[in-house]
Amino acid sequence: MNFFNENNLIFVALNKIGDIILANLLFILCSIPLVTIGPSLTALYHCMLRTVKGNNNGTVKTFFRAFRQSFRQSLIVWLGLVVVGGLLLFLDTRFLLQTGSDTGKIFYYLSGIVLALVVILALYIFPVIAAFTNTLRNLLKNAFLFAFMHFPSTLAIAVISILPMYMTYQDLKLLPLYACCWFFFGFGLTAYINSFFFYRMFRPYLETVENEEAISVIDDEHPQ
Repeated sequence: MNFFNENNLIFVALNKIGDIILANLLFILCSIPLVTIGPSLTALYHCMLRTVKGNNNGTVKTFFRAFRQSFRQSLIVWLGLVVVGGLLLFLDTRFLLQTGSDTGKIFYYLSGIVLALVVILALYIFPVIAAFTNTLRNLLKNAFLFAFMHFPSTLAIAVISILPMYMTYQDLKLLPLYACCWFFFGFGLTAYINSFFFYRMFRPYLETVENEEAISVIDDEHPQ
């Protein structure tokens, strides 16, 4: 009977593992149309931030509520990132072929810097949308502010998010195993680990109820 006690460490750990796996499967399911990856990622972070905080009461309900409420903003951001990122990669390739000229080198490095900023924005914007209610303009601004105010954490989040995906394609023999891991828990686990960093950054603002532009959707007392 003690095993099923809510304060039992094993029970708590199994609960969190279950939340991660379920949220991961929901993320994959809702990302199948591809254009909905942004809203799905926001909903995933919404669930993982709640799990870190300890008030994730029903992963399925929480996921779809966040998916619905943040759909428009997350969709706009996702499509914008895809367009801008694709354009920058195209320009990078084109300028790389012209590195013999000084102009080509300058534009190549400039496009590389802009692409790095786009990656930073992609890492932060969906957790920010998941945690705060605000205008899209302010959410984008705050994503950059969080990223550069906590730059060591930004580097850690970038490594945690990008390195596993990069390593997945380094050994094609183990690709089926890696694909299985990503399918069942990879995205959810990555978001869960990152959420410790994000929650530490967001917490002072989430607890400031007087700030009307930072109403938390993580806290049950302040729904979006």
